[in-house]
Amino acid sequence: MFSFLFVLNIKQCTRKGVRFIGLILFLVVKNYFCADMKKICALTVLAFLVACSGDGSSTGAIGGSGNEAASEYNPVSNTVKDLRDGKTYKTVKIGNQVWMAENLDYETANSICGEMEYLTLYGCLYSWDEAKTVCPGGWHLPSQTEWNTLIEFVGDSATAGKIFKATNTWSDKGHYKDGSDDYGFTALPGGVRLPQRGKTHQSFVNSGAFFWSATEVDDDESITLVLRYENDAATLFENYKDAGVSVRCLKD
Repeated sequence: MFSFLFVLNIKQCTRKGVRFIGLILFLVVKNYFCADMKKICALTVLAFLVACSGDGSSTGAIGGSGNEAASEYNPVSNTVKDLRDGKTYKTVKIGNQVWMAENLDYETANSICGEMEYLTLYGCLYSWDEAKTVCPGGWHLPSQTEWNTLIEFVGDSATAGKIFKATNTWSDKGHYKDGSDDYGFTALPGGVRLPQRGKTHQSFVNSGAFFWSATEVDDDESITLVLRYENDAATLFENYKDAGVSVRCLKD
């Protein structure tokens, strides 16, 4: 029983808000069982305190991302700092979800980042295999269900695109209109790298804003959200996994 409670509290103590309760419970158990095992229990208490050390300001939880690198979320300034490269992103709470209000701009071995001659990316483009683990700790690539939750909160798929779009940049291309950005999601038309499908060259199209979801369709395709220039919709569609698409991370 003693060992079970120790393991239980080691697991729980890493969660913010549970650390103190776990310590109190452990000390009670320690005083009850340790009358004749002072040296062993002293070492056990020390190990417990070391395991529970830390101020909880950084998030090491991986959630659904599979990425153990930490981040620092500040709900007062509505920002999150990616501790892998030090970049800070705006965040926004919409309903019960907290989203990055900017596209992820973390460079990986195969990501496509920065300015191009004919296309502004607004962050990096990733294949789906990279996208599903690229968000920092405490954040994850949203599922199709989580995208639908966002869409339903702001209205419906027919009008959500206009609501998500930024109030600038969209009108820079021809006769198209900017969005209303009612909730501060601030989607920008970063375009997409077309699926290579065995081709050696890369092709890019600036036809709107594209965002990966974590939802897999089959071995070749996964779900992508698109906001196009020509309409106000937010549409989920099946996209080839080797396409290059933007990432918006969602807080765990």
